[in-house]
Amino acid sequence: MNNNIVLQNIVRFIVLMLLQVLVLNNVYLGQFINPFLYVLFILMLPTNLPPLWMLIIAFCTGLGVDVAANMLGFHAASATLVAFCRILFANKILTRGEDVVIDTPCIYTVATQTFLLYLFIMLLIYNTFYFLIEAFSFQGWWRLLLASLISTLITWLLALIYQVLFLRRMKVK
Repeated sequence: MNNNIVLQNIVRFIVLMLLQVLVLNNVYLGQFINPFLYVLFILMLPTNLPPLWMLIIAFCTGLGVDVAANMLGFHAASATLVAFCRILFANKILTRGEDVVIDTPCIYTVATQTFLLYLFIMLLIYNTFYFLIEAFSFQGWWRLLLASLISTLITWLLALIYQVLFLRRMKVK
């Protein structure tokens, strides 16, 4: 990984964490809407990052949001699960099993439909797990399902807006 990619990821981390902690955590958007845009940082890490580093970075990122929001580790657990799922499935989805390194998986470096599907699946996993451990029960499963779907859709849209506004067009590999 070259220094430019590392610097881009550091800046992306700072921007998304500040946006999450200072804006999204403090805006009440309704009972079922909780956008967790910081997860985009984990999903846009390079595909050649070693799995252990992916898990450590995801855990620390989620823990940072937990500390800022005075939570009990829900974000750390959910972010770590998403990193684990990304390790298992992302290369199969993003590179279709080919041995290709993508420095910044986004709508400009991966086929658009493929990235949109990848983003939606990973955000759905994150939100479903987050709301499941927050409720710590299957009672009110309809509320869990509704909150997961709506939060996933809102986060998905915010992630697309973020990418269109803040990422320069990159060559599709």
